[in-house]
Amino acid sequence: MPYDDFEVTNARIKPKQQKIEMEFSLDTRSPNYAKSKGEQIALNVDGMNKTGDTVYSSNLMDKQLLTSSHTASSVSRYSVGLLKDGELHLTPLHGIVQLRPSFKYLDKADVRVKQEKAAADTEGESSQDEEEEAKPVTVKFARPETDQAKAKRLASWQYLEQKRSEEAWVELNVNHIKDQTSESERNFLYSQGNDFEVTEFSTNPRDYLTMLMPEEELSDIKMPQMPSNVLSMTQLKSFPLADQVKQLMASAKVMGFSQLQTLISGNADALSVLRALQQVAVLVQGSWVVKSEVLYPKDTVSANSGISADILCRGRDYIMWRFTQSRCVIRKEVALITKLPSEDIKEILEQMSRIQVSKGWQFLREFDTGFVKQFPEVVQRQNMLWDAKYQQLSKSFKLGKTDLDKKGKSKDAAQGAANSEFVCGKERVKQAKVKAKTKAEQLSSVNTEATPVPMETTTSGLITQPLTFNHVTNNGPQVDPNNQQLRTEVQKFVLEKLLQQCIISISEMRRLLVSKLAGCPPGHILASGVSDTLLEQSAVDVGAQALNIAWPTNVQVEDKRIFALATHGDDFDKYRKVMMEMYQYNFKYRRNQFTEKFQEILGTEPASKSEFDKILKTCCVTKGAYWYLRGTVPIS
Repeated sequence: MPYDDFEVTNARIKPKQQKIEMEFSLDTRSPNYAKSKGEQIALNVDGMNKTGDTVYSSNLMDKQLLTSSHTASSVSRYSVGLLKDGELHLTPLHGIVQLRPSFKYLDKADVRVKQEKAAADTEGESSQDEEEEAKPVTVKFARPETDQAKAKRLASWQYLEQKRSEEAWVELNVNHIKDQTSESERNFLYSQGNDFEVTEFSTNPRDYLTMLMPEEELSDIKMPQMPSNVLSMTQLKSFPLADQVKQLMASAKVMGFSQLQTLISGNADALSVLRALQQVAVLVQGSWVVKSEVLYPKDTVSANSGISADILCRGRDYIMWRFTQSRCVIRKEVALITKLPSEDIKEILEQMSRIQVSKGWQFLREFDTGFVKQFPEVVQRQNMLWDAKYQQLSKSFKLGKTDLDKKGKSKDAAQGAANSEFVCGKERVKQAKVKAKTKAEQLSSVNTEATPVPMETTTSGLITQPLTFNHVTNNGPQVDPNNQQLRTEVQKFVLEKLLQQCIISISEMRRLLVSKLAGCPPGHILASGVSDTLLEQSAVDVGAQALNIAWPTNVQVEDKRIFALATHGDDFDKYRKVMMEMYQYNFKYRRNQFTEKFQEILGTEPASKSEFDKILKTCCVTKGAYWYLRGTVPIS
């Protein structure tokens, strides 16, 4: 030890905090000791006029203080081992500290200088003959401390430091490492008992190490503090696959699929990684961008402006959607729509793009054509998710017709991926028209009896694919026999949702379809493309009817296509039919009005309040004292 030859003049300990201080004397006569420096330090600390307690009584820095610090947060898995006569003796540890030189004397020197300066200023003011003017004194009474203020005070550094200082020091007697007392204390590290039986050691080395150091659960491991922008790959390997993907995406913000696979530990297949990836990220230009909900959890606020996480998520989703439509976005245009503070917009843009002169903010990664070609089902599902997301954003930001037209004129993401080319404005419209015309001519040349081919469009206006019909009758287009499986699956889905909610709009049905697709494996039949027309036809096929009802005048609802399935095969069908007829004449009713109508038409009413509530909640939503038909008012 470097301090073996130094004399310990004082030592003390705080047992609860495991804090130790040891004071060593310095050899001032050593040729390695700079006497002038020692005198200067003693003069700075104690001053010329020594009064009260002094640090260095000999006018020299003749001692050094060592203070302890913890080297490990948990030492329960450590022990001291000694070998004696072929036996291993282990002693558990309760704490490990490291001693380092303390420089508190420098702080004391600064305090002394400030005190002397303050005393000199006070003497100068008192020597003046002028009498000090009287000043009014303001008396303030302390307010009662609230529970929240008390909790903050108890968690503050000042309070914790005060509690630490309250623990009394315990003086220690220090013995040299070679003293007889030290030797006798070290003998206690050997086991003194000899009344136990040693069995034959038959455990293999690996199992024995596992018994000595069992694997701890992940939640019990106390990891060292790391910067928020640093991800430990060692810790990452111990996480499940879903957590690995989430941590990597939250750290990188934007990442290609191939790059993500190289960082995932283990032998996870591509489908498993994709399934976990779609839970925490969305596809933008062939690359994956972490979802806004992962970066801004619920009930949190912005560190820059303090706005809520919901507003941040909507604004960030709109920016990501803009990048699905164009290679570059303009910051001013985004700010005009989202109304987010400039610092929040800049932070979001820096996560997924970089600024380019005269272009705006350009997406961070090049279009990943390889991923789009390798996983077309995932790309199509993500396009449907963006369609649904845009519908929500258009309502939240009240986007005008111009914004809707721009989205409707944009090319399908999968088609754009094949060429890795991005165009906008008139050129994009021109290309879309030329493609549609070319496909129509090709189809007409194959079947001269076929009618002009209509284009299947989603509710948001994106052209997805042409529909081919064998013939068109007055009752509408006939579904191609090859799509019979798709139609059957859509009918099952629509019937399932109508049995759950009884009344549902087409926009709500599409939102539920997108949610279902998010949990389906790649290549599912529903991911091949479902139009609004197919949803409406399927609703009619399963027995639902389109409602012609009165609408609230003060509520703006874009989609007024509502279907109802009144016949469920139970005792409540007759009540549902009466309610459907009532909503043809008015858009809201009180509870007692339903009861009166049931008695008037049916001569009866639901047997119990619970049955009545079940009928109402499957068909209606309540706003204040009135009941509105589902789909006619937004649900808060």
